[in-house]
Amino acid sequence: MTQNTTLADIANEIEALDAQLSKINDLVELIGKPAILKADEVAKALADAKDRFADALANQAELEREARLKNFTDIRIVASPGKNLMNTEFMIYYTRKTWNNDAKESLPKVHECRGFAALDEAAYEYLVTVKPEAIPAEIMALAPGNAQEAFGLYFVGKQRGYVKGAAVAA
Repeated sequence: MTQNTTLADIANEIEALDAQLSKINDLVELIGKPAILKADEVAKALADAKDRFADALANQAELEREARLKNFTDIRIVASPGKNLMNTEFMIYYTRKTWNNDAKESLPKVHECRGFAALDEAAYEYLVTVKPEAIPAEIMALAPGNAQEAFGLYFVGKQRGYVKGAAVAA
């Protein structure tokens, strides 16, 4: 089989091999050993195509992630402490390349937002995956070592108004 590289090409190859294998399996009883050998050959090619599809899909996801995050250069969080974590306000400042009409190119620009819920998805991903050390210690204390889980608990706590089983003093 040819080594297709695009997801669509590999998906088409998988579909064709699957149909071919189905036909061969139907003929095994009629033809015998040659059909069994051909079925094994097509089954191996089908498994290989499925593996290549999974690899191509993972590579595509990684390329898309890199493209989303490549324009970020910094993120900084400033807390205005409240009585506890749930009423502590956070200002997030992040630097991202943004199109500048005067310069006719993308230039680093500082963006800001109040609170994590208002944070741009790509900026949130940059914070959690590239700069987790910038996450406030009070939030990371909710799930040490796991930024995604810590933010999950933080957002659920914001909805409830409290965090279960955690010290929330700022």
